[in-house]
Amino acid sequence: MSGKVLTFYLNGSLFGLDIHTVKEIQRNVECTPIPDSPAHIVGLFNMRGQVVTLLHLARLLRIGAEEEQERFVCVVLKPQPDLPDLIGFPIDRPGSVVDIDPNEAEQPPANMDGDLTGFVKKVVKLPNELLMVLDPDVIYQL
Repeated sequence: MSGKVLTFYLNGSLFGLDIHTVKEIQRNVECTPIPDSPAHIVGLFNMRGQVVTLLHLARLLRIGAEEEQERFVCVVLKPQPDLPDLIGFPIDRPGSVVDIDPNEAEQPPANMDGDLTGFVKKVVKLPNELLMVLDPDVIYQL
């Protein structure tokens, strides 16, 4: 893995996605809940005429306590050719864009929590924290 990674925080942990898979970051998003939807679906919101499904990524990863919010900061992923629907997920706050050297990226450790293992593609040790780079293909399949 090499290239630019958009970083963001979920419940105090630093995560990232390849910048080429991210469409944009939306701020102050208000979503509409979907009755009887699975627990990992936050709801829907309208982004300039396009409907975006919000997934509760922190709940799927089983990290930290959940907070109910009325408005979110969200990462919206680019649609895939075979999946034209837009999906996104709320984050605590955006980080920055970091350039990852392929020699810095490692496989996730064997003792990583089972819920994270399926989502984390690579782990990068930054000077002050650990960056867990997520696999967008796993998120698209949810």
